[in-house]
Amino acid sequence: MSENNTITTPNVKAKITWINDDPTQNKKAAALITIADCFTVHGISIVDGPKGLFISMPQRTSEKSGEKQFNEVAHPVTSEMRKAIHDAVFKAYSQTMAISQQYRREFDKQKNENPHVQESNDEPEEESSNTPESSSISGDSDDESEDQDESCGVLMGQVM
Repeated sequence: MSENNTITTPNVKAKITWINDDPTQNKKAAALITIADCFTVHGISIVDGPKGLFISMPQRTSEKSGEKQFNEVAHPVTSEMRKAIHDAVFKAYSQTMAISQQYRREFDKQKNENPHVQESNDEPEEESSNTPESSSISGDSDDESEDQDESCGVLMGQVM
């Protein structure tokens, strides 16, 4: 915390861990986030709903009085943190989708030039750290210096 007792929003990094190839399904992708390089949340979903894409935090399903209930396992407490998570996840998703589309175009081009190329053998010629499986994007907060240790302390203090 700073001298005026305000909590700064810690740095949020997001990674897309899975992309749904079936365009008819509402769940488009899965992600994980790392907060202040010291706390990770898995199981975040990117879902296409009636009003467009949104993020669904990890949930547990239970049944009470015959009705299914969904309870979030982890969720942001402040609007600033919600925005930081949203921005980081959608930035990673947008970049991952752009890379995926680029690979698809390259594959289609190779397939047209060589009809013997099969989809199951789709290997990029050169490995890149920006493949969809490994894209990791930082959120709005670019403070990766001393504030990170302070944020970790704040987060751990809140957990205990």
